[in-house]
Amino acid sequence: GTDNNVSVRGGKDKTKYFASASYFYNQGIIDNTDFNRFSFRVNLDQELSSWATMNVGLNYINSRANEKPDGNTFYSPMNSVTIIGNFHDISKRDNNGNILAIGERGRVNPVSVIEDMKQQQETNRIISNFGLKLKPLKDLTVDYTMGIDYLAQNGTTYIPPYAYNVSPGFWGGGLTLDPTLNGYASTGNNQQFLINHELNATLNKKIGKDLVSTTQLGYSLQYEKGKYSILQGRGMAPFVQTVQGASTVLPGVDQRNEISISGGYLQQNFKYKNRLFLTAAARIDGSSVFGEDQRNQLYLKFSGSYVLSDEDFFANSSISDWWDFLKIRAAYGESGNLTGIGAYSRFNIYQASPLVGRTALNSPGQLANENVKPETQKEFEIGTDMSFLKGRINLTFNYYDKKVEDLLISRFINPSQGYTSLLGNVGTLSNKGIEIALGLTPVRNNNFSWDVNVIYNKNTNKVENIPQGLIQFNVPAGAPVSLLPGYPVGVFYGFFFATNESGEQIKNTSNIPVQERGVQNSPTSYTVSRDPATGLPTGTALRKVIGDPNPDWTGSLVNTFNYKKLSLRIQLDAVQGVDVFNADFRTRQGVGNGSEYAQQEHNGVLPRGYIAGIYGIEEWRIDDGSFVKLRELALSYAFGRLNKTFSDFTVTFSGRNLYSWDNYHGFDPETNAGGGSTLARGIDFGNVPIPRTMAITLNAKF
Repeated sequence: GTDNNVSVRGGKDKTKYFASASYFYNQGIIDNTDFNRFSFRVNLDQELSSWATMNVGLNYINSRANEKPDGNTFYSPMNSVTIIGNFHDISKRDNNGNILAIGERGRVNPVSVIEDMKQQQETNRIISNFGLKLKPLKDLTVDYTMGIDYLAQNGTTYIPPYAYNVSPGFWGGGLTLDPTLNGYASTGNNQQFLINHELNATLNKKIGKDLVSTTQLGYSLQYEKGKYSILQGRGMAPFVQTVQGASTVLPGVDQRNEISISGGYLQQNFKYKNRLFLTAAARIDGSSVFGEDQRNQLYLKFSGSYVLSDEDFFANSSISDWWDFLKIRAAYGESGNLTGIGAYSRFNIYQASPLVGRTALNSPGQLANENVKPETQKEFEIGTDMSFLKGRINLTFNYYDKKVEDLLISRFINPSQGYTSLLGNVGTLSNKGIEIALGLTPVRNNNFSWDVNVIYNKNTNKVENIPQGLIQFNVPAGAPVSLLPGYPVGVFYGFFFATNESGEQIKNTSNIPVQERGVQNSPTSYTVSRDPATGLPTGTALRKVIGDPNPDWTGSLVNTFNYKKLSLRIQLDAVQGVDVFNADFRTRQGVGNGSEYAQQEHNGVLPRGYIAGIYGIEEWRIDDGSFVKLRELALSYAFGRLNKTFSDFTVTFSGRNLYSWDNYHGFDPETNAGGGSTLARGIDFGNVPIPRTMAITLNAKF
């Protein structure tokens, strides 16, 4: 791919401008996928008078992408390969050049997905801003900012009629597939309009010789409106790719949302001798997605810091010869999740559908709760910043303790109430951890320097309480993601292998491991049961926590070497003590593609029926996701001024994700089929792995 950028800046005393344009193209990892983006940006700053300035900005972005179905479907490019046996010839075609069936009834040929499926998306986005800064009095500043973000997306999907039969689930809808329903087309549109206003006033006052007071008062208002619609149909004639040409129209989507968020705050800062800093603030935020009696909540903030190294007793002591800087700080803050649910999630939204020439209203499965309120986060933090040996050693340390109360969770309820779930504020979770950043300069002279930066993070989160003692979620690949009191968020809670007192797996007469059984006393307690005659497990299939997608710790190590005009940067990233629910690995073994279990069973190393016997044991799918990656390697040479054309010219050769040290049984342990979900993490199911990329960068100024 290529990434091209050009920018121009200039102006005079009262007027300054900046303009830039860029073009980005990426070929894509899967064949027939690519992405390109055009963007243009302009900013203007204008001094209106001695006490008023104005700034305006505009950013336009156009992007287009050719895509394929994602990994959460069995006909995605990755999964369509995984779910068929590797003994099929997927390249065979008929006399007309059509890809042939693969021999497994209902399975789509991966080549058909890559060559024939067409998914395209185009996005147009305009981001603009206007700002006005007034200084009516010497110590008073008033700022007003307005921002507008408009997004328009259009997506189309086309699946041509195939020359072979495909499972009905491939098309959706669950109907029996016949030739008149072969082929599929859809078009979707998404429009989002966002506008925000912020008005802030700041009063700076010097009180006496050493004390400075800063008072801030502000108000913000955000408004968002969106429309989302889909048209789709089945049964496509040859060469017809539009929904209008479909013989059978499928149910569509027409969704609209409207959200308003507002907030006001008052903040007071004191600064004493430029070494002691104190802050107190109160903020009231409200969001229209919550009930009228619950939407406005009060949040408080307090913080303080003290620069000990500026005190005379420190500066005049011998310790200051090698200890340059010492600052201690502490803070407490509260915030709310103002967009934790949808615009109308607190209502019962009935869905309309056609029924015998009339319109039917279908009740949702989730019971409305108009008293739902935002989650509240309360965090306490202490830390310190230190510097030694004239800046050659820098150390930052943070400890935090965060608690999230009134979690927004949709939980199961008794179906006798007429619904299956209820959205409400239930449960509490906590996050505690430390963050350490260390910067070193072991060598520094006129021609050569060596800088080392180390970052270490350790976070421990825990579900403090939850209704029913257990909540499980419907996530990709059937991963048993759960919330369980006393355990981290999103642990894998599922079936596991039976073991004896020595921890060895119990096997049946065919020498195949078996699933643990007994009596499930509670989500976290069970009693195993054994058949006296055979010693094999009996009773109900048991569940326990079988994996944790939350790492024990993460870290980065960056070394930067500079020799005259030459620079080398090496970055290593580490994630340790993390589990991945590897559904890809499980599926590959089940269809005979696996090299670890399937091959051994075929060759007689494992007994016949081994994979079928353990296939339903979810513990088998838990994999070690720990890794250390060579994240970046970059070599740069700064030529400086070249002739009279370039005032500065730099060439950089770089690579990212160059190598991974891990024991993972898949493409890449750094993966997640759950996307950006905070609950569904560490799931590998048809994901395209992170690519290894090489780049040549030319940076010129003239």
